[in-house]
Amino acid sequence: MNILTTEDARFIDREVPKQLGVSLEILMENAGRGIVDALWGQYDLFSLDNARSINSFVLFICGTGNNGADGLVAARHLMEQGVPVQIVLVGDTSKCSDLFALQLERCEAMGCIIDMYDEFNDWSNVAVAVEGIMGTGLTGKLRDLTVDVLHDIDTMRSQYNFDLWAIDVPAGLDATTGQIAEGTLAYDYTVTFGAIKQGLLLYPGKAVGGIAVVAPLGAPWQKVLGDRDITVTIDSNLAEKLINYRIPMAHKGVNGNALIIGGSNDMIGAPILAAEAAVHSGAGKVTLGVPEVIKPVVQGRIIPEVMVTSTEAHKAMLEGRQVVAMGPGLGRTSDIPDFVDSILDSYEGPLVLDADALYALGHVGSVDKDALRDGEIESIYAVERDLPYCVMTPHLGEFSRLIDLPIKWIERHYITLAREFAKKHQVVLVLKGIPSVVALPDGTVYVNTIGNAGMGSGGMGDVLTGVIAGFISQGYSLQDSAVLGVYVHSRSADILNDTKAWGYTPSDVSTSLGCVISELLGE
Repeated sequence: MNILTTEDARFIDREVPKQLGVSLEILMENAGRGIVDALWGQYDLFSLDNARSINSFVLFICGTGNNGADGLVAARHLMEQGVPVQIVLVGDTSKCSDLFALQLERCEAMGCIIDMYDEFNDWSNVAVAVEGIMGTGLTGKLRDLTVDVLHDIDTMRSQYNFDLWAIDVPAGLDATTGQIAEGTLAYDYTVTFGAIKQGLLLYPGKAVGGIAVVAPLGAPWQKVLGDRDITVTIDSNLAEKLINYRIPMAHKGVNGNALIIGGSNDMIGAPILAAEAAVHSGAGKVTLGVPEVIKPVVQGRIIPEVMVTSTEAHKAMLEGRQVVAMGPGLGRTSDIPDFVDSILDSYEGPLVLDADALYALGHVGSVDKDALRDGEIESIYAVERDLPYCVMTPHLGEFSRLIDLPIKWIERHYITLAREFAKKHQVVLVLKGIPSVVALPDGTVYVNTIGNAGMGSGGMGDVLTGVIAGFISQGYSLQDSAVLGVYVHSRSADILNDTKAWGYTPSDVSTSLGCVISELLGE
């Protein structure tokens, strides 16, 4: 499913009328009907009851822009259907948008009950409140008036216990970054148009948007996007399209030969987790390369399906592998950067780089903070070190070191930085966070929509590295392996979460991978 930014939404509003001949007024009409359909999907609107009054109604709180106009359309449709509604207006109607003025005139002609916000005092009869003050129009802080209105809504909601809905995005939420302004409320539902807005999938926005309902626009807006970079959700529908059945004559030679490189005196668990996950994700043969000094200990702890070899003879170790994954538990001693470079120089096949292998690379690029702040996308990122075509799986701390930028900046520009890194370095980037994203060299970014808080334990990333390597070894492309790996890894954790909210282990996630693959194959 596509994901839209603020700029994407504006582009669609501008180009659909030009290219497809569907006016913005018609799009607004369809959006308003989408709000109505979403409300009917949750309530019997003919039997409104807020537990206090039999005279309950749906309240539309509308700003004077097009977001508020969407609310006016919805109010008009509900009124036509016999559902009691009232409208309150926030802002100066003499400075309203043209479409708002048109919709307001229609509502007045129909006899809708309309008040200015400061004249409204019938909160005790509100069953559902629908907020359309500003939508995707936020450009910084909320105005004092808006903050005061939102505070009133929150106070009255606490007193009268009505549900709160947002139109497109909650007031105060940046529809692109997911950042929220002071005064932003938490909503029960958000009706968003065409496709889910990116800010509703990124924290803290995801925490305030409530349940997102996507309403259609009534026009094939995807056709007008052209060559714009796209963002897509990682979900079961996508994963089912990527997974393949195995041929009946498949054997270990066909299913790939994966090598995991990692481990050090203090960290033997990480490479074991990665290697075992490669087995559980279906790799035909898996070998774990570790330093000779820990090889006997690893052999005594790892499952027998994994062969263990020494990294001392690393050139011979690389022969015949469909994929090499390097980094889990590798350590950060002074010799590791040279070791990592030697592997990169010696092996020409698919690579997965994680953890300490990423640390060994140091800074590989730099970010122009001024360009990032000003939205000058093409000037944001500069490459300082060339990288091989590979999958890189950093968490936020590791990514911060790679691009020499504080984590706070990354959190505020999450998708943009992931996309530019992947494009400029021509790598597949799996940026592990909440949510995780997969950025491709062509500018496409996939955002994970599943997973749970129980995954917050050491070793989960090592398992993901092994899963991705396992898929690559079986012949999947690097980008499909990354997307499938993120989905299967998270879905396995969600299955465990059904019976145990937390306390399940990365090893548990690894051993459940086969169940997810069977689920995707419909078996």
